[in-house]
Amino acid sequence: MAESKSLVDIAYDVLKKEYEEKNASVPMPFGELLIAVGKVLGTTDENHLIDLASRFYTALTTDGRFVIKENNTWVLREHELYENVHIDMNDVYSDEPAEDELGSESEDKELDEEEESDEEDDEDNEEPNIITAELDEDEE
Repeated sequence: MAESKSLVDIAYDVLKKEYEEKNASVPMPFGELLIAVGKVLGTTDENHLIDLASRFYTALTTDGRFVIKENNTWVLREHELYENVHIDMNDVYSDEPAEDELGSESEDKELDEEEESDEEDDEDNEEPNIITAELDEDEE
């Protein structure tokens, strides 16, 4: 039965069982969740689990039933309050540039001005090229 289930379906069952046993949403570290899924699959081979890890992690992040918490721990979305898992996109996107973006723009302008100043100084202090000076003399 476990073999026909996907890794995330097994992880869902594991986290749901944990919730029912503890009657609370306790975040589970990714490594522990991976080992628990491996046990359900019947594998404890570390190399096999390492091979599954990246595919499993990607599946967890793309499956809307799971929420990542601090320190790479995972819970089921259904056991979390909306306020704890909702990201207000108005906080993420803003029409006003952030302070660090403003700072970098003014720094870029300063660098451009310095480069222009250096180029002007180079033109004023330019030494005549000996080869071109000799060619100019030969033409006269």
